[in-house]
Amino acid sequence: MKKINRVIIFLSLIILLLSSVRSNVRGDYALMIIRELSSAEYKGRQAGTFENLEALKFIEGELKNLGLKDIFYQEFPVEVFYYDGAPEFLLKTEGRVLKRYEYRKDFRDRFSGNYKVEAVIKNNVREIKGAFYLVKDRYADRNMLLAHIYGAKGVILGLPEDRTELILQRSMFFLKEDMPVVYVTSEVFNEISNYMRSENKLRAYYRIGYVKEMAKAFNLYFFIPSSRKTKKTVVLTAHIDHVGDDYDGSYFPGANDNASGVGVVLEIAKEIFEKGNNYPYNFLFLITNGEEKGLLGSEYFVDYPPIPLEDIVLEVNFDCVGRGEKLIISYNDYASKLISKIKSINLNNNVYFAKDYYLNESDQYPFHVHENPFYFS
Repeated sequence: MKKINRVIIFLSLIILLLSSVRSNVRGDYALMIIRELSSAEYKGRQAGTFENLEALKFIEGELKNLGLKDIFYQEFPVEVFYYDGAPEFLLKTEGRVLKRYEYRKDFRDRFSGNYKVEAVIKNNVREIKGAFYLVKDRYADRNMLLAHIYGAKGVILGLPEDRTELILQRSMFFLKEDMPVVYVTSEVFNEISNYMRSENKLRAYYRIGYVKEMAKAFNLYFFIPSSRKTKKTVVLTAHIDHVGDDYDGSYFPGANDNASGVGVVLEIAKEIFEKGNNYPYNFLFLITNGEEKGLLGSEYFVDYPPIPLEDIVLEVNFDCVGRGEKLIISYNDYASKLISKIKSINLNNNVYFAKDYYLNESDQYPFHVHENPFYFS
């Protein structure tokens, strides 16, 4: 809550407006939005689903209740993924099953895709041809490279204890690989290692499947024009989509990623609309979709912009702003001239600036490609 309040005050009235006027907002409205979007009604808001559209309709209703009349949608195609049954990961030896593991408790997939693989398990990289490569590491990329070089059928990656939370997450939809990477907890990794010492030709069986459908997703945007009749426009963005529900009917709430960003954007809009936009900028508020599938909504927006991109003097993207006490502001080269003014403001050392931090990992990136200045929090 403290961080959300700091984001609203700092970015809405200092970064965006460079105004000496202080805001009295507390973040209560943003918190209400976060709680609503994170509820079971929207089932994790996967782009292209009925529940995602219902979340947008909720936002539209809130905007109309505030008095905003002109609300616009952009439609674009997306792939929607559903689990094809429960994922399986088990250990076998001599035709019998030694142990079955539970998805998102003991293991999960790193990449979306359809895999059905059974192979012996090896932990010596020079022996992994045709096998599962068992390795413990913080990161998967270098081990995937080794698995490809030495001809492995897949990677079983034991996560350190401080990375166990990855097991609870869902794989990234837009990252696809030709071999499975199975994340396992540290406890499961140790158990497999022990089985390898006691059992001959220990094998792993791994199956996961997704059903893919084409669907429509939507961006939502609206304007609060300046009273000064200017073309200069500040764009505020936050993606509404998360990763949907699980095979067993449970869902991923996405409170931080990214109901928090949407809540902040709407509270800023409420503040500006109720007080009147007497600033020398128009404001365009953009609720994007398909960010989790590869920045689809923001890419569509810059490809089909409702205003000329050269009129955008600053884009500010809010993503995962609900966690932590410190506020990190990323910016690009095109925004560098504004940084010195902002750094002179005293904010109790709770705000940090980092050039190109997470440059291409959220919706600011398509704007960066088109040479628009951005801030990202």
